[in-house]
Amino acid sequence: MGNMMKILLVDDDLSTLRLLNAMLLQMGHEVVHASDGQEAWDMLQREHINFVLSDWRMPRMDGVELCRKLRGANFEHYTYFVLFTGVDQNDDLIVAMEAGADDFLIKPVRAKELKVRLEAGRRVLFLEETLNNKNQDLEQANQALESSQRRIKKDLQAAADLQQGLLPQASIDCFPIELAWDLIPADELAGDLFNFFPLDEYHLGFWLVDVAGHGIPAAMLSIYLAKTLSAEPRPDSLVRLPSGDNRSERSWFAGRFSSCLKSSNRMLSKETSKSYREPKDVAAHLNRHFQADDESMRYFTMIYGVLDTRDGVGSLCQAGHPYPMICRSDGRVQRLGAGGLPIGLLSDVEYEQVDFQLHPGDRLLLYSDGITECFNPEMETFGEQRLAECLTDGCSSSLKHTVEQIKSRLVEWHHAGDDSPGLNDDASLLAIELSLSR
Repeated sequence: MGNMMKILLVDDDLSTLRLLNAMLLQMGHEVVHASDGQEAWDMLQREHINFVLSDWRMPRMDGVELCRKLRGANFEHYTYFVLFTGVDQNDDLIVAMEAGADDFLIKPVRAKELKVRLEAGRRVLFLEETLNNKNQDLEQANQALESSQRRIKKDLQAAADLQQGLLPQASIDCFPIELAWDLIPADELAGDLFNFFPLDEYHLGFWLVDVAGHGIPAAMLSIYLAKTLSAEPRPDSLVRLPSGDNRSERSWFAGRFSSCLKSSNRMLSKETSKSYREPKDVAAHLNRHFQADDESMRYFTMIYGVLDTRDGVGSLCQAGHPYPMICRSDGRVQRLGAGGLPIGLLSDVEYEQVDFQLHPGDRLLLYSDGITECFNPEMETFGEQRLAECLTDGCSSSLKHTVEQIKSRLVEWHHAGDDSPGLNDDASLLAIELSLSR
C-alpha cells in the first residue's frame, strides 16, 4: 500500500465536507463523498474502500450505526473507521468504540491532527494488507502441500501394491507341504519381505528378511533383495548353482518342474549333485555385497533355508534374525538356530547353518521381531512364549488358520481394545508344514 489512500468522507454538512475534501486532496488522497450513513453504506457495499471519515450526527443513519453495520459485514478487507465528535462526549465515545470505531477526531478538524490520524490508519491498513498477503501465501502453500501429500499417498499406495505383488501369491502344489504366510506393515511400505520357491524337483528354498527400520528406504532395499534372492535359473543367480548354458538350464528346470507337477510322490535317489547354494554361502555372499555405511546404516536380518521335501531334512542360516520355531505334531515347540550377525554390519563374517528335521505334521515358523517385540499399551512385549503358545494351541488346526490366529492375537495384544492404527514395527510370518498325506 502506498501513501495515497481512497477515503470515504461522510458528512451532511456541505461546508465541512468541502473543507475536509480540500485537506485530503492536498495530502494526496483520493476522496469519495456521502451525505449520510445510508448513502455511505450503499457505497461501501459496491466499492472497495478501506478508510472512512464519518460525522457522528447524520439523518437516516448516523456514524455509529454505519460503523456497527460495517463491522457486522463479511467484507474480505478491513476498513479503518474514524468518527468526528465534539468535546466532552465520553459516554458517546464508549458507545462508538463498542461499535468498532478505530479512532476519533474532534471538530473543528485541524489539518495536522487529521494527517496524524490518517498516518496511524495507513499503518494499520498496511499491516492488515501484509497479513492478508501472508495468509494468502500460506493458503497457497497449504494447497500445494495437500496436493503433494495426495500425490505422495497415491505413489506410496502404488509402491505398496507393487510390494504386495512380490509376496507369494499361491502355495506350491507339487511338494508334499503346506505353506501359510502374512505381512502386517507398520507403514504403507514394509521393510519385511519373504518368499519360497522350488530349487529343483524336490528342494524348497525359503527366506525372510527384515531390513532395519521401515518405510520407503527399508522397502526399497527389501524389494531389491527380493530380486537378488530370486530363484530364476540364470547364470548370476545367488541361490542356484550355475550349470552351463543358461538356455539349457532353463529348459532343464522347466522340464524337471513339469515332471514334479505330474508325479510329486515319485521318490528318486538323492545321490545327485546339488543345484542350489548352501544357506550359509547365500548369507556370506549377501554380506559381502551389502555393507552398511556410516550415513545409511542400512542393514538387515534374515533367515535363508532349504528343505528336502522327500524326507523333511533341511538346513538354514540365521543372520541376526529371531530364532525360528518348530512345532511338532504333538504341540511341542522347539527353538531353532545358531544366532549370527545381521547382514551388512561387519565384513568377512563367517556364517553357520543348522540342520533340522521335519516329520509329517511338523511345522517350521519364520517370523520377524515385529511380532515378538510388539508392545501392548502397558509396554509389554508379545514375546517368544506367547508366540509358542499360539503354535501349540493351533497345532490341530490348519496351518492357514494358525497363522491367522497368530495375527489376530498380535493385533489384539497391540491395540488392547482401542482403534489405534498400525503396529510399532513391520510384522511378518512364513510357516511351512510337512504334509501328513505323503
